[in-house]
Amino acid sequence: MAAPNKKNIQGDIWPRLPKKYETFVFFRITKPAEFKKHLAGLVPLLTTAEDAFKMRENIYKMKAEGTLKGLIKLSAINVAFSAKGLAKLGAEGFKDDVFNNGMYQDMTYPLPGEDPKLHQGLDDQHDWYHQFKPTNGAIHGVFTVTGDSDQTIDKTISTLIDPMFKVGKGEQSMQRIFSQSGKVLEDDREHFGWVDGISQPVVMGLDDLAKKTMKNGMKPIPNGVILVGGDEDDGSHPAWAKDGSFMVFRTYEQKVPEFVMWCASNIKKLAHKDKQAEALVELRKFSSRVMGRWPDGAPLELDGDKDPNETLDPDPLKNNQLLREKWGDEADKKFKEREEKNHTDDFNYHPDDQLRCPYASHIRKCGPRNDHPPHPKHLMLRRGIPYGPLTHPDEKAGGVSQHERGLLFVSYQSSITNGFRTVQKDWANTENGPNDRTKQCGGAQGQGIDPIIGQLPPDYRDKEDPTIYEHPAPVVNMPDIEKPVPDVNKHFIPIGRWVIPRGGEYFFTPSISGLQDTLCKA
Repeated sequence: MAAPNKKNIQGDIWPRLPKKYETFVFFRITKPAEFKKHLAGLVPLLTTAEDAFKMRENIYKMKAEGTLKGLIKLSAINVAFSAKGLAKLGAEGFKDDVFNNGMYQDMTYPLPGEDPKLHQGLDDQHDWYHQFKPTNGAIHGVFTVTGDSDQTIDKTISTLIDPMFKVGKGEQSMQRIFSQSGKVLEDDREHFGWVDGISQPVVMGLDDLAKKTMKNGMKPIPNGVILVGGDEDDGSHPAWAKDGSFMVFRTYEQKVPEFVMWCASNIKKLAHKDKQAEALVELRKFSSRVMGRWPDGAPLELDGDKDPNETLDPDPLKNNQLLREKWGDEADKKFKEREEKNHTDDFNYHPDDQLRCPYASHIRKCGPRNDHPPHPKHLMLRRGIPYGPLTHPDEKAGGVSQHERGLLFVSYQSSITNGFRTVQKDWANTENGPNDRTKQCGGAQGQGIDPIIGQLPPDYRDKEDPTIYEHPAPVVNMPDIEKPVPDVNKHFIPIGRWVIPRGGEYFFTPSISGLQDTLCKA
C-alpha cells in the first residue's frame, strides 16, 4: 500500500511535536454547531506530521552545524476527542466498547456494592483527580499545545484557542475544564532518573528505514499498528477515521523518595560505613535491574553486569556535569557517541534465561520482544512528558515525597485493546505476564507484577501509607545483587506502590481530512 500522507496526520502521533513545555487543555463542547465552525478555522493551524518533521529536522540540522543558540521559539497544536465528544459532534461512532465506555470504566476498581461491569480495572477511585471522574461531567476533548516555554504556550492558548471558539460576549462554543502541564527535564529523563522515550517502534511508511536498520532488535512495524486504516490494521472503524490514532492520556504520580528508599533497603552494604562506595555501585545496579536499563539508557541485556558509561557521581545529572568538565572541548562529541551507544534498540531477550535482564524488570514486562512473539502488534508510540519539580537531595534522603511529580503519559495506537490495555492489564498487572516464567523462577510462582507500574486491587494497599501494601506484600523475582544470577532464580523481594494513577481518558486523534470532511461539517 501507499505510504500514509504526512500532511493528513497530526504531528504528535508521528514524529511527535517538538517541545520543551507542554500543556493539555481538556474541554467540554457546549454549542456543537458553533464549535464545528470554530474547529474548521483551527484545522489549518494544526501541526501536521509533515510540519512537525520539518521543525524537528531543522533543529537537528542546526545542532549538527553548531548554529543552534538557545531555544528556538516555537508552538504547536493538536486536538483529540473522547467518544462522548465525537458523539456530540454527530460523528459515526466506533464499534469499540473500551473506547466508547472510557478510561474510568476500564481502569478503576469497584467500590463496595458497585457493579463490577462498570469498573473493570485496578485503579483506586479515590486516587483519581475529580476532574477525570464522570461525576465532574464529561470530557469531550483535549488540545495538546507545545512550545519552547510556558509563556509561549499561555500566549498560544489565550490569543489563538480562546478567541477561536468565542461565540459572543462572554460565551464560547466550548468550556475549558482544566489543564495539566509538563516540562522536558534535563537530558530527557523522567523523575526516577532514567532517560525516557527510548525504544520507540520504527513505523513503515513514516520512518526512514534506511536509517533504522537493526540486526537483532525490534523489526519495523506496519503503520496500521499505529494508524487506523493503515497497513495490517484489522479493526472495523468508520471510513472517516482513517489516518487517525487512539490517544491514551494518563497521569501517573511518581513517589521518588519512597522508590529510592526501597531500592536502598535492598542493598545490605549500605549498613556498613566502610562499604559505602561499593554499596552505591550496587544500588545503581539494583535499581537498573528493576528498570531493565542503566540510567543513561544502556540495556542490561547488552551490559548486564556493569554500566558501560563512566560514572564519576551516582546522580546522573551531576555525573554529566563532571564528565563535561573532564572532557572539555571533546564533550559534545563524546556525549553524542555515548547517546548513540546507550539508546540502542538493537537487542533481543533470551526467553529461556534472565542472566542479564530480569524477567520482572519494567522494560521486559512492558516490552517483551523475543519473550513474546506477538509483541509487535502491541506496540505504541509513547509521547509523555514529566510534570512537577525535581526531587531535591534533602527530600530524597528523607524518604517521603514533599511535592507531587510524575509523568503525563500519552500513547498512540490503532487499538487501545492491543496497545495500552494489553501492556497495562495483561502484562504489567499479572504475575505471569506476558509469559509464564514460573519454571525459571523456582517453580513456586511467576516473575511477579511490574515493580514500577504493576497493580493489585486497592484492598491490598495499606490504609495509612499509599506507597505500601498490607502484609504480605506482592513480590517480584529479582536476582540477589551480591550473587551471580543462577539459571533458576528463587530470590523474591516485596515491592510497594511507587507509581500511582491519578486518572485520564481515552481519546481519538483524527486526521486532517477526518476533521475537515466529517467533524467540522454541519
